[in-house]
Amino acid sequence: MTENGVSWRHATGVGGVVLVLSYVALKLGSTRGNTLPHNSWFALIAIVLLTVAVLAGGWEVRAYLRGQSTRPPSPQKARRALVAAQACVLAGAALAGWFAGYALVEAGRLEASSAFSGMVQAIVLFVASVGAVAVGLVVQAWCRIPDDKDDDDKPQGGGSVRA
Repeated sequence: MTENGVSWRHATGVGGVVLVLSYVALKLGSTRGNTLPHNSWFALIAIVLLTVAVLAGGWEVRAYLRGQSTRPPSPQKARRALVAAQACVLAGAALAGWFAGYALVEAGRLEASSAFSGMVQAIVLFVASVGAVAVGLVVQAWCRIPDDKDDDDKPQGGGSVRA
């Protein structure tokens, strides 16, 4: 993580690693005769609800920083919104990698009757996970405190401090 928080590069890295690992594990398991784990539409509901919760948590911070609200959010609430946004980015990236790996394995076995519906479900869940990453990055940007221009103009006293 950088000073600016979690970036799209972090999300891409996490998603890529999980994609490769899940593809290899699922492909090995399916070639050995094991069935693939079943995805659930409940996962889509959970991803969407958690994404909406992160969005709502960051909205109060956004409103205050843009001058649309006169009531400042508590520091704890702002910190929770930021941490939730960063967790949303990383978890969404990991889920996107898993669902992409699952869809790729299902695409390779489309001759099976259940493979097409499993692949479509994995693609929908992948898109929802990428949406969670995007929302997390946006909310993280909302929680960034703008630089205070007044502090740059004041002379700093005391000289430099060396360890």
